[in-house]
Amino acid sequence: MKTMTNDDMQAGRFARLACARKRLAFINKAFAAGKTVCLTTYTKQTRYTAKHADMFRATKSGLYVQSGKNWLCADGCKITTAD
Repeated sequence: MKTMTNDDMQAGRFARLACARKRLAFINKAFAAGKTVCLTTYTKQTRYTAKHADMFRATKSGLYVQSGKNWLCADGCKITTAD
């Protein structure tokens, strides 16, 4: 088994995961405060409440939200909160 050296490492290797975790933490914090989270694309806005908290997932490939049996990427969505 080869050990990884500094030359083998890639810059920003875990950047998507770190960004997804920050966005997920923001969403969970809003749910804990009793707020509604809005995911907005160019054509659609979807509102989520605290009962939908299990529908969000942060992976190494980005932030995902569940839609039926599918998982949709939410990296390009604007995330806002409403009271």
